[in-house]
Formats: sequence, C-alpha cells, structure tokens
Amino acid sequence: MPLREADTRGALSVAVLLLAIGFLAWIIVPRLAGSNDGAELLATDAGPATTQQLPTTSAPTTSSSSIASSGSSTSSVGLEAAPTPTTFPAVLDAAITDVSDRGDLVTLSMDVIETIPHDPAAFTQGLEFVGERLFESTGLVGQSTLREVDPATGTVIRSTPPPGDVFAEGVTEVDGELLQLTWRAEVAYRWDLETFELVNTHRYDGEGWGICDDGDRLVMSNGTSELTFRDRASFAETGRISVTYRGALLDQLNELECVGGLVWANVWKTDLIVVIDPSDGAVVSVLNAGALRPESTLDDSGAVLNGIAWDAPTDTFLLSGKRWPVTYRVRLVPN
Repeated sequence: MPLREADTRGALSVAVLLLAIGFLAWIIVPRLAGSNDGAELLATDAGPATTQQLPTTSAPTTSSSSIASSGSSTSSVGLEAAPTPTTFPAVLDAAITDVSDRGDLVTLSMDVIETIPHDPAAFTQGLEFVGERLFESTGLVGQSTLREVDPATGTVIRSTPPPGDVFAEGVTEVDGELLQLTWRAEVAYRWDLETFELVNTHRYDGEGWGICDDGDRLVMSNGTSELTFRDRASFAETGRISVTYRGALLDQLNELECVGGLVWANVWKTDLIVVIDPSDGAVVSVLNAGALRPESTLDDSGAVLNGIAWDAPTDTFLLSGKRWPVTYRVRLVPN
C-alpha cells in the first residue's frame, strides 16, 4: 500500500543517515583525541605552530618615536600584545640617575631658596619677569586673566581678563608690551605693560601653549614636538623646528622661557623641565622637579607643573604650577 511503502522508505533514509554520521565520527574523533582545541590537527595540516617575538619597551615614551630595547615576549598560543608606552623616557632613563651613563646630556639639580605664597585658584599658564616685576597668565574659559603679582609675597597687584570667553595660555614681554596666547581661539593679545590696555591682536593657526622672546625672535609651542619661530613685531611665522630627546620626538611642550640662547620648556603632565638648543631642537639638559609638587595638589590631576620665570639679576628661577598654593624660587646647577 502507498502508506506502508512511504514508511519503509523513510525508515531506510534515517538508517542511512545514522550510518553516515557514525562513519564520520569514526574518522575524525581519533585525530582530535589528546589535541589542544584542535591545535595538533592544525599543526599536522599546516606545519608546526609558531609564535612571534615582539619587542618590549624598557623606557616608555609618549613621543611618536618610542625608545625601546631589544627583547622578546612569547606565548604558546600565539601573539602577545606589546606594552603600550605611557611615560616620557627621561623618568626612567639613566640620564636622570646615573651620571656616568648620561653621555653629553646634562642633568640639573635645584636648590630651593625661597617659598612664596601663590593664589591656589590660579590656573597658571605662564610666568614672566620684567625687571623686578612679575607677570602671570592664568587659564580656563571664564577665569582667564593677565595679572601682575608681587614676587615677594604672591599678592595679586592688578588683573584683567582677556576679551571674550577664551582660554588664555603663555605670556612673554616684548619691548614694553605683554604678548598673551590663547589655547584654541587662534589669537594672541598684545597688552600695554603699564596700563594693561589691549593695543593689538595677532592671528595664528592651531593651538597656542607657551611663548618666550629670545631678543631676536619669538619662540612658541603648541603642545606638539614643534617649536615655531615668529617675528617679534608682526608675529609672522619665520620657521619651525622639531624637538628631540636622544633622537626621539618630544611632544607636549608647554610653558617656555628663553634664557641665554636656550629654550626652557616644561613637559605637560610631567614634573620635567627640558632645556632645548633651538639651533637643532636637541634636548641638552633635563630637570626633574617632582620634589616641588605640593602635597595638597596630589589628588588634583590638573594641578601640574607649569610656570617658569627667569630672574636675571639673581640668576634664579621661579617655578610654580596650576592651582599650586606656592611658588618656589630655585637656583639650578648642572650635576
């Protein structure tokens, strides 16, 4: 009968399918026995399994050219990710701790001569001595100022905000005027030093961070590894140079101070001040100023070192930071 024939054919189909499954299991299962998730089978078909050696970083760096040593990191199951660079190499480099290994790089020591009160609300972006007078630029939108400060007491003598809601940055003196940068507004303000009246503005492309005057030209940073040279009167760009530490680009250059033909710069979010030869961009000296960080600022990630002012008559420096309650007068000497 047609119904009985259909049942018989269905039963035969199921039986054939079961036999086929059993045959495949008989072929495959023994080959997988004792393997590590099929790795042995893959090795038989594609050759021996291998691992790749990757370099490890012995002196991490945030610059675009990291300083790494030869080494390897292996794993029995494949590739292992190389460590991610996190800090500037001078923190760990022998140049900071071992005089015999530093080559021609000069490390600096500091003698703290005086501790001076500082406005703890001031988000310091730049310090500048003009004779015996001290000027400061502070940042943050809605809180930025240009101010004159008593260098002996830290008292704010006078203060003025820049036009509009801008984030002010570094400041330097040029022929009786104060030149103040802004972070992203792409404008520099030129102020009369005596009256704090705005006398001119200059436009530029990109960000403004630090600025100093070497007597012949302005030197400006923008948070990268580049320093830009500008005309003292027109503010027109006249050249650029990349800053390197032992061949590696050094970025995050911030507040600048021109002293004796060299450029001093603090490295943002570190305790380091580097001294740069502007003729070739090479770092020639390094100061680790971590000992100056006030204890009250340790929980404030934004309260970093930022503020370098050279006092020529005494050959000393004032060093401070964002929201620091103190400014330090220090004398720096080569080790």
